[in-house]
Amino acid sequence: MHGALRTGSGPIDPDEMAGLAETLRGHIALLLIEARQRASQLGRGTIEAQQAATRLGSIERQFRRPLASLPLSAHVQVQRLARDCQWLLARHSVEARS
Repeated sequence: MHGALRTGSGPIDPDEMAGLAETLRGHIALLLIEARQRASQLGRGTIEAQQAATRLGSIERQFRRPLASLPLSAHVQVQRLARDCQWLLARHSVEARS
């Protein structure tokens, strides 16, 4: 995940971006299942439930988008997938402790 978030200089390798995107999508696919289950346990109509639904919907839309063909756009997209993965992991670890 850290490689996906790097902002280093140099050319962007399209194959590396494709590999990172697939790895991140695999993690997100697993984490989304648990996140959706936990979100469904929140009280309907609560602010927490609405925020979770909004964020999870955004993550799912990004997850389903094909990787951009332009290298810089692909890099930005992979960075977003990495941030989404971090958010899901952070939420999962906090909820697992409680």
